[in-house]
Amino acid sequence: MEIMLSAKGSNVTAWRGTQNFAAAYRQALLDRAASDRCGGAESAFLEACATLDTALNTHQELLKSLEFLSGELFAKPSTGLKEVTSAFYNDLYRHFDHFRSAPAFYQLSMAFLRGASAAIIARTTEQLGKQADHLPEVALIAVGPAGRLEYSPFCRLQVLLVHGEVAASQREGINQFCTALHAGFEDAGMAVDPEVTPRNARWRGTLAEWRQRCEEGLHSQADEDLIDLCRLVDQYPLHPVEGFAGELKQTSSAALRGNRPALTNLIGRMTALSNGLGLMGRLKLERSGSGRGMFSLLGHGLLPLSAALSALALIKESPAVGSCERIHDLLRRRELDVELAERMLATWYSLNDFRLRREQSVQSDERTDRSIFIDPDELTFERRQALKESLESVATIQRHVEIMFSGMGE
Repeated sequence: MEIMLSAKGSNVTAWRGTQNFAAAYRQALLDRAASDRCGGAESAFLEACATLDTALNTHQELLKSLEFLSGELFAKPSTGLKEVTSAFYNDLYRHFDHFRSAPAFYQLSMAFLRGASAAIIARTTEQLGKQADHLPEVALIAVGPAGRLEYSPFCRLQVLLVHGEVAASQREGINQFCTALHAGFEDAGMAVDPEVTPRNARWRGTLAEWRQRCEEGLHSQADEDLIDLCRLVDQYPLHPVEGFAGELKQTSSAALRGNRPALTNLIGRMTALSNGLGLMGRLKLERSGSGRGMFSLLGHGLLPLSAALSALALIKESPAVGSCERIHDLLRRRELDVELAERMLATWYSLNDFRLRREQSVQSDERTDRSIFIDPDELTFERRQALKESLESVATIQRHVEIMFSGMGE
């Protein structure tokens, strides 16, 4: 169906995109009924109804299974969480295989991640026993892909922790909690980033400590400090939803927006990301490493697009979290026109369709970096052209964000 950001109201049946899709489907069905391929009009209509019923039943059965598996997060012992995670994502990729909906995939994936986070935190607290009695209030927050509501088991989970004030004697308890928490996610079958994790003292602290890090990051001469600060543009609370998470988001966003050199650095690094098209529109292929001879969908597509949308959300002060929600929000506030917003959304849909199809083709026990590479020789002519058009749009979006930032003045 056409992506229609200009649609008014919440009634999907009234949207022009829905009406166009229904008209096209109706015409295709009539053409099929008029042909000799189906044994007559009645057979064509019966076959179409049966196909729709099958799709509806498949959707409902998979949702029921996913809901059951999410409930098993709290019913299973900690040793069984890995099997629950594996079964959940096997069914979720089956759902994507049938319906090709990246938004549905990520929505269901993030709901599972929130449930898993709550279950793992509860088990970690129980595991610590009496030591947990002195733990302060904590909030687990995702950054990176999960911070943009785009988590899949093929990307490393990046998380940070905000906790209440503690005495010096309680620091060791926080350290043990964060170490056990990291191990809990790993045991549940979720690969956690080895650096961006509460196990690393750099990624946990009180609100006062996070404020200090934001301030120091803006004035540091080390690129690593500014890069870490820019990671905080994309945040999503995993557990609990309320509390420290909102305060950290306000603190980090205010720190970045109020520092022109930091924003300039952020925009500069965003525009430096290649869209993967070389001379004559050829795809840039990897020259070495495990992806040699293949196209890096992450490096040349997903990363530059997400960086552009995150930077745009920051400079335009959008409170939205996910990429699609940010585009909708900026359109509503007239920071984007309909044509550009629809192009952004179409690009997001296309690149994430490539991503999830590629992930789906890789066995669950082979979740390596090769899942982010595409072999151009395996693409049909139409798919290759669709990829190139999306990459051209990425470059256009990057330039637009750069122009919008330049127009803000000092």
